[in-house]
Amino acid sequence: MQSRILVIDDEKAICDGCSLVLSEQGHKVDACRTGREGLQALKGDEYDLVLLDMKLPDLDGIEILRSLKGRYSGAYVIVITGYSTVENAVEAMKLGAFDYLSKPFSDDELVLAVDR
Repeated sequence: MQSRILVIDDEKAICDGCSLVLSEQGHKVDACRTGREGLQALKGDEYDLVLLDMKLPDLDGIEILRSLKGRYSGAYVIVITGYSTVENAVEAMKLGAFDYLSKPFSDDELVLAVDR
């Protein structure tokens, strides 16, 4: 089943890799490199899933999660981060994140999380 997916991550390699892998799975993927860009994209389009980095240059991932919860409750959120802690995971889940991936993650881990 094709989903609309938004990747919000400041690392070009993560954006490109996720876009490539998920496009090959038949999904429509957009990518943004800043939190503000991501929020703008969410205002303009409907997404089924957001892959959200917790550490962005302009906004904290938790701030974006709070915005998503308030305005865009229809989108599932998978948090992706290189700074994985139990506290971050718990807070993200409390704010409505559906899943949590620690960087680096494999293509298979990504596809499995998205398919769930």
